[in-house]
Amino acid sequence: MSKSWKNLLTQPTVIASVITSVLLVGVQRLGVLEPIELKAFDSMMQNRPQLEPDPRLLIVGFSENDIQKLKQSSPNGDVLDTVLSKLERYQPKVIGVDFFRDIPVEPGHQKLLNRIQQSSNIVPICRVGGDKIPAVPAPASIKSEYAGFVDIPEDPDGVIRRNLLVVSPDPKSSCATPASFGFQLAIQYLKIQPEFPADDILQLGKTTFKRLETDSGGYQNIDANGFQILLNYRSANNVAQQVSLTDVLSDRFKPSWVKNRIVLIGSTAPSSQDIRNTPYTSGLQNNSGKMPGVIIHAHMVSQILDAVSEKRPLFWFVPQWGELLWTWGWSLVGGILAWRFQHPLRLVLFGGVALGILLLSNFAIFIIGGWIPIAPPALGFVVALVSIVVYTAFENKQQKEKIANQVQEQKETISLLQALLKEGGSDITELPLVNNDGSIPDKLLNKRYRISDLLGSGGFSYTYLAEDTYRPGRPLCVVKHLQPARQDDFFLDIARRLFRTEAEILELLGEHEQIPQLMAYFEENQKFYLVQEYIQGHSLQVELAAGKRWEDTKVIDFLKDVLRVLMFVHSYRVIHRDLKPSNLIRRQTDQKIVLIDFGAVKQIQPQQQQEDFTVAVGTAGYSPGEQLMGQPRLNSDIYALGMIAIQALTGVSPKQLERDKTTALVWRHLAKVRLELAAVIDKMVAFDFQKRYQTAEEVLHSLEILSGERRQEIRDRIRPS
Repeated sequence: MSKSWKNLLTQPTVIASVITSVLLVGVQRLGVLEPIELKAFDSMMQNRPQLEPDPRLLIVGFSENDIQKLKQSSPNGDVLDTVLSKLERYQPKVIGVDFFRDIPVEPGHQKLLNRIQQSSNIVPICRVGGDKIPAVPAPASIKSEYAGFVDIPEDPDGVIRRNLLVVSPDPKSSCATPASFGFQLAIQYLKIQPEFPADDILQLGKTTFKRLETDSGGYQNIDANGFQILLNYRSANNVAQQVSLTDVLSDRFKPSWVKNRIVLIGSTAPSSQDIRNTPYTSGLQNNSGKMPGVIIHAHMVSQILDAVSEKRPLFWFVPQWGELLWTWGWSLVGGILAWRFQHPLRLVLFGGVALGILLLSNFAIFIIGGWIPIAPPALGFVVALVSIVVYTAFENKQQKEKIANQVQEQKETISLLQALLKEGGSDITELPLVNNDGSIPDKLLNKRYRISDLLGSGGFSYTYLAEDTYRPGRPLCVVKHLQPARQDDFFLDIARRLFRTEAEILELLGEHEQIPQLMAYFEENQKFYLVQEYIQGHSLQVELAAGKRWEDTKVIDFLKDVLRVLMFVHSYRVIHRDLKPSNLIRRQTDQKIVLIDFGAVKQIQPQQQQEDFTVAVGTAGYSPGEQLMGQPRLNSDIYALGMIAIQALTGVSPKQLERDKTTALVWRHLAKVRLELAAVIDKMVAFDFQKRYQTAEEVLHSLEILSGERRQEIRDRIRPS
């Protein structure tokens, strides 16, 4: 696992996602989010694939045209009796009559009742009713248990999304049937009897129907009395073959449309009061998406038949803990994205993609019959993302203020140390961790770190490879041993302050995956030690062999890689101070460049001229003039990076290059380089820091333009110094 993902465990993303998901599920339980869930349900219902008409059903509709032709607002007994007679001739399995006949509609009412009584496959209707809706009995002399109730539960917004199958009949009610109209038709067609092995389970053949709970799916605290399931509509417009009443009267239908089918007879006229809102309702005044009651009953019958024949699954739901886990998961995703992608455009892009995946996932689950709430995970994603963005911005502000104070303290301490070093030289005679023969003594530093190899040395500092004996597997780490130039108490106190400040800065910078993580820092025998993460790889010095030249594209990739790290470092107003090939490690695992050996702490070494070091921190050839004068700036690192790029392009050490009378560095004749890239590098290494790029972002932007082959724009924007 990379350092950045390990650091995720220290971020508030997990806590934020847990708090967000728990709060949102709590809000959901209050019913606040139910309208959103119902609209989402309707949208998914409208956009999912539509099924072909059910070949087991036939709808005989009493249309507006029938009203005009027959001059009847509701068909009388004679008309219905004739229709039933014609239909029975072609052997339907069952016929449902969706017209109330508790009050006679003459002529022919008694003749109609006689036909219903004598037939075993005609199902009339009644209405159970409720507090504000009166009950309607089945036709006179027809036993209630042979009828089917047409009560359909509506959601708070008036839309029909549920299918009430069975109720516990009240013996005193005028409509005492236990079965709904659609359920009665289905079981007569299937010729099976329902079983109730438990209160919340209904068994039809091998298919188990589970009762809709008050909080199933996106519902919260609905009236779930009776045995209800979620209504799975077949399609928006064409649930089954449909003919009009006058078509039947005039024999304008095929016998095959009737034989062995369920026939539903009812009003389909828009002027009928039995026009109901469905998930397909658009809200327009032209009744778009609304359906007559007989059509809705046809959907209910079709759903039951498909479930028993296993052609179409019933809707299923996840338990409350599953909803909480789903919400928490997406809240965590939002928090991780906000933590991982702090650039606004990237965050918007990846956030939009993630939300799209969430919506598509819910829709895919819906298609296979699952209804999982979408509002809590979507809101959890957004809330967690925004929360982490705000928290990260606040934390970054706090960190930057802290580092700014530390940098200021660092500058003041460095100035004081430089003044003290001018007053007196070094009183150091040796570094005791190195034997006279150059071998490493067998010794534990801080009773923990066992030195195994010498990685490098310079001045009065050594860098060792060590084992951490406290950690499982004894992982390798890097120990930097630094000894103050003087041993008097006053100098040591100031050096100690500088060392502590440097360590605190390195600890914060080490959060970046391309900067070694600070593992520990300590003082032992008036000597200072930094313990950092060991980066397995090789220094850039190995790749920049004398006379070896890089291609343009490799140099551009290298610059982009380092510039992104410098953007992070410079955002805290921290200057690396010693950017050079030996301080850039090509990590073996991913080939990325890692910045090592930040230079301010070297001020505790004596100010004496050595092979490659100047009085100020830095390395000859890579450090700009202002840094050599003890006044480094953020773009001093940009200068050093530009010099490394020139070394890569020319194969020549920066110390061998000279400047002309205009102070421009003379190097282009030694390299095969595009003019546009050369112009960018020249601006990076301008002698005057005011003519140089001021920020790493500016350089990166120029390189991105160059990579995108927008060459004319870069010619206009950049001029050689």
